[in-house]
Amino acid sequence: CTPRFLVSENWFSVEEMLLSVFVVASLVVTGLGAPFALSNTLGDHMVLQRDATSPPAIVWGVGKAGQTVYTTFSGRQLTTTVGSDGIWRQALPTTAAGGPYTITFHTDEGDSAALKDVLFGDVYICSGQSNMQFTVTNGFNATQEVAAANNYPNIRLFTVGQGTTSNTPLQNLSTIEQRWSVASNVSVGGAQWGYFSAVCWFFGRDIYDALGGRVPLGLISSNWGGTPIQHWSSPDALSKCGAGKDSTLYNAMIVPFTVGPMSVRGFTWYQGEANVGQTQYYACAMPALVVDWRTQFQAPHAWFGFVQLAAWPDSNGIPIAEMRTAQLAGLSATNVGMATAIDLGDVPGGIHPRNKQTVGQRLAWSALNQVYGQSTPSTYQQYKSGSTSTSGNTITVSIAFRPGGALSLRPATCPTSQGLPAGDCSGYEIQVNDAKQSWIPANATVSTDSRTLILTATTTAGLKATASRYGQSAWPLVTLYDSNGLPVLPWSYPL
Repeated sequence: CTPRFLVSENWFSVEEMLLSVFVVASLVVTGLGAPFALSNTLGDHMVLQRDATSPPAIVWGVGKAGQTVYTTFSGRQLTTTVGSDGIWRQALPTTAAGGPYTITFHTDEGDSAALKDVLFGDVYICSGQSNMQFTVTNGFNATQEVAAANNYPNIRLFTVGQGTTSNTPLQNLSTIEQRWSVASNVSVGGAQWGYFSAVCWFFGRDIYDALGGRVPLGLISSNWGGTPIQHWSSPDALSKCGAGKDSTLYNAMIVPFTVGPMSVRGFTWYQGEANVGQTQYYACAMPALVVDWRTQFQAPHAWFGFVQLAAWPDSNGIPIAEMRTAQLAGLSATNVGMATAIDLGDVPGGIHPRNKQTVGQRLAWSALNQVYGQSTPSTYQQYKSGSTSTSGNTITVSIAFRPGGALSLRPATCPTSQGLPAGDCSGYEIQVNDAKQSWIPANATVSTDSRTLILTATTTAGLKATASRYGQSAWPLVTLYDSNGLPVLPWSYPL
């Protein structure tokens, strides 16, 4: 029996995987004698970054070393030369949101090319594993959401294909699932797991709406289900966290955009399931990836938003909870936002919760606040400090949060009727100083000023609380919310 491997909903044999690697190796562009061509990351209907200065909006491609390339844009002719590496790059004048434009190219040897129906707006790259790959057609209200895409012709979409990995950096994409396309029921409503990414779409659509439809959006979906962060990290990022060589998807699916580089407003990232059990490494790798991608794109202040993992049936409770905490290390870098999905678990959806509208909305809120200066909910309440007292056999723990604000409790139940084991669920717990350092369930109330959470539990007289935790399981029972309706983040801290 020939071994076969499951990769993003598709099975591949060893021979097929080896052939893919061979094809990749044959496609690496050496550049010195390559015929003139535009980078295949570019295309008709694309969006280039508006108001771009550092880096500017750049168009690029390959040609013969020393060849002269003339670019005509908005009535101006610009000139550049193909470098010794076979790459030519042309910076475009800073351009406000708008369009459409046609950009034409020709060389001193008679070659020509053009980019038509080009808009200037904000460009975002959306990456990660299967929850970012998860398409609009996979999710809730798919028929209505796909039809509504016809209302957004100034959002443009591009999906990188998943047919290629590479041990060396590629100058061009070897596989493209969806070339630059105008948003429509066709381009948003492709085959399940094909195109278009639900989180990326809802994120971009919500930003577009919040900006009054005045700024075109370019959304690039580059992801691969079941992949760890090591695949998406450059060798430099890997070395910072003591990891060995990997970078196979970074080389094949990210590097081609950095050749120019493509000027971008920011990135979104939904990944972590494949790294459960590697929390210490991930807490280093996540901020390292943020900093490194910004470096590779020459955009040191580009916004970066990530998704904290949702409730996940059939997962090992404590490791997935620890991964959610490790993800927060990404916030150590500047201009990083997040969207938690902790309360969006979906038993039938399993590891792929189907409510991607709320995920996209929360990411958009973060970007709207940090990038565009809007007063949208974007900061999550996190554990700040705790204190404890004991009266007879009743233990009380009082918890304060940062940045602080009004709290409220909502009901939540373990969905055992849908087949989830009761042991997969957890809410509030207090650890006591008995011989087993036991965790016991606690009841929760909110103080009269709505700013402090009060946990109480009954136990053997004489025992004291040593720690508290919340949501430390596969399926957190999320009941604590802030005044904006955002869930308070899970925690596990000593007292």
